[in-house]
Amino acid sequence: GREGEEGREEVGSHPHMDLSLPLLEQYSRPFLLTQRGDEGKGAVAQLKSLQAAAFRDKGAEAPPEEVAALDQLAAYLAQDPANPKEPLPKACYRFMARVLAEWPLKSWGPALDIFRLLLLYQPVSRHYANSAGNPVPIIVKRCLSRSDAVPRGVKLRALFAVTNAFAHAEGTRAVTRGGALGELIEAALEMLSAQDAAVRMSAAAVLYNVALQLPKHASIEVVQIASGLGHMLSEEKDKDTAFRMLLGLGKLAYCNTEAVQLLQTLALQINTEEWGGAEDGRVKAAHELKMLLGEA
Repeated sequence: GREGEEGREEVGSHPHMDLSLPLLEQYSRPFLLTQRGDEGKGAVAQLKSLQAAAFRDKGAEAPPEEVAALDQLAAYLAQDPANPKEPLPKACYRFMARVLAEWPLKSWGPALDIFRLLLLYQPVSRHYANSAGNPVPIIVKRCLSRSDAVPRGVKLRALFAVTNAFAHAEGTRAVTRGGALGELIEAALEMLSAQDAAVRMSAAAVLYNVALQLPKHASIEVVQIASGLGHMLSEEKDKDTAFRMLLGLGKLAYCNTEAVQLLQTLALQINTEEWGGAEDGRVKAAHELKMLLGEA
């Protein structure tokens, strides 16, 4: 292909564009956790009792503004994320910020559930993306980077919240252009060696979401994820996790000659014989990845 001004291939001229890649085309959007269940009512109720207990310990009652903020939060989350009519009140943003700043990590679970839901709403995603108080880097630093000391429930809910940071363009840009990206990639790669299959699957989904956004040249992030996923792939026994890892590698390799060369050097061990037949998603994803690497 023609070379771009900085020695990068222009995507418009890449030989990959002539390949038939139905699975990679089908997966063109981030993995999101859109199930809203009880619309956060249970999490709000838990926050209320934690809030009341915290003030009771100080011999005080929760300020009426904070109690009202939780009711406003529940009312906001009852709206359709695709079409919220009312904005999230400032008191709700203040309360959620106070939880992250002052509450012990072990009590963060319900707040993380709320963040997972809030990030599905574009106005909230935009507000956080343009705010110094964006919770996503704080969640990455406190819950994911030092994950050994973090309770399992908190760690998983943190992964779910960070997954939904990719729901909208502004939120996505805030993650991929912010200082926390390297930390997020490192933490997610480390979690791929966790014993817990749910943690591994969620970490693989986050890495896939990041891979969707990366530029088509050998950035440090491309190298980090390609080598990390490449090394871990042969070890992964969980079907859904391996599928997400293969998709992530496919997204990194597509129209990125430098990523392809790196993956060819790593000589990926993809043993599809152990998997199901042609209908197994892993087999399809592995076949398309091999096509991108010129090995199929």
